[in-house]
Amino acid sequence: MTMDPRILDLRARLHDCPELSGHEVNTFNIIEDFLRTHTTLTVERRPEGLLATHWEGEGLETLGFRADVDAIPMEGNPTCACHGCGHDGHSAILCALALATEGRRYGKNLYFIFQPAEETGEGARRICETWPEIGTLHRIYGLHNIPGHPLGTLLARPGCFACASQGFIADVQGRPAHAAYPGDGANPAGLLCQTVLALPQMTEDILRGDDRLLMHTVIGLRVGGENFGLSASEGRLCLTLRGHRQSDIDALAQAIRATLERGDMTAAFESRDVFPDTTNPADITQEAVARWRASGLSVRMLEAPMRWSEDFGWYLKRVPGMFFGVGIGENHPGLHTADYCFDDRVIPPAVAAFMALLEKNSVILVNWDLSGRGVSPTNRNLSCH
Repeated sequence: MTMDPRILDLRARLHDCPELSGHEVNTFNIIEDFLRTHTTLTVERRPEGLLATHWEGEGLETLGFRADVDAIPMEGNPTCACHGCGHDGHSAILCALALATEGRRYGKNLYFIFQPAEETGEGARRICETWPEIGTLHRIYGLHNIPGHPLGTLLARPGCFACASQGFIADVQGRPAHAAYPGDGANPAGLLCQTVLALPQMTEDILRGDDRLLMHTVIGLRVGGENFGLSASEGRLCLTLRGHRQSDIDALAQAIRATLERGDMTAAFESRDVFPDTTNPADITQEAVARWRASGLSVRMLEAPMRWSEDFGWYLKRVPGMFFGVGIGENHPGLHTADYCFDDRVIPPAVAAFMALLEKNSVILVNWDLSGRGVSPTNRNLSCH
C-alpha cells in the first residue's frame, strides 16, 4: 500500500508554515480547510484549538484523539519558527485517521482534537479548562514520534511515560549599601549561592533513596549589576525542575522557597512552562499493547520514562487515556535539533495504532510500504517563517 497523496501534500504544507505556540493561525486554516474538504466531520474552530467530531449518538462510548500543531523557535533566532519536533507530522497523522474513519460507523463517537501551544504547556491546559467535551470522554489517546527507536515501532509504558517539569523563578530583594560598607545592606549573593549548592541535598531528602527521577537544572543565576560602588541588593535564580512525579517537584519547589524566605530579605516566586507528569494507567496500557500485537504491529516496552515533558498529562489528569511513542528511526536526528525533520513513513503505523485502539482486531494499514516513500528529501526547517 502507498500513502494517500492528500496526506503527503498536507504534511508538506504544514511543514512549510511553522508557527510558534499561540500563533498557529495559518496552521489551523490549513487543517480546517483539509477536514472540511475531505471529510464529513463537524469542524469547529475555537479560540483554544480545533475540534472535529464524528458523532453517532448520545450515550455511546466517546473516544478522543489529539495532535499538537505548534512549531518551535529556531535555534539562534527565537522569533522564527521551525518544525523541529514533528508536530506537522502529528497533525497529518490525525488527519489521516479522520480519512480512515470517514463514512464508517463504530458504535462510538470520536473527537479529533487539534491543539496549539504544546511547547509551552499551555495548550492542553486551556482545552481541559474550557472544552466541556473533555469531561465526556471515556478515553483519550495521543502520541509523539521518537528518534532512537526503529521506524514504525510503537513505544509503550505503564505509569510515567514523560516527566513533569516546570520553570521556577526566584527573585530575591535585599537592601543596597555602599560597596565600602556591605554590612549595612543585605546582599542576596550568598543566599542564592548557598541555595544552589543545597539543591542536591534537598533532592536526596525528598527521594529518600528511591531511584525515581527528580532533578534541577540551573538556567540562570544573576546578582546585582556593574556599579562597583554599590553592594548588590537584588538577584534572580532560574531553574528547571523535572521529575517522574509532580508531587516531588512541588516538594522541591517548597524547599527552595523555604530556604530563600528567611532573614532580612524578601523573595517572590514564579512558575513558567508547567507540564504535569504524563502517566498512563496500567490497565489501559496493557489493553492497547494487546490490541497492537493482535493487529500485527511492532511494539517495544520502554524501561524508563522519557525525560522530556509533554502537556498531554493535563488530559490524563481529567479522563482515562494513554500516551505512546512511535519510533522514527534509530539514527534519526534528535528532536529540537537543526537536522531533525519528520519522516512521512511514520504516518501509516501511527494511524494503524490509533485504528487498533478504536476497533478491536484492526489489521488495516499494517502492511504499509516503509521502504522510502514519502520521506522529506531535505529539511526545509532552516528557513525563517
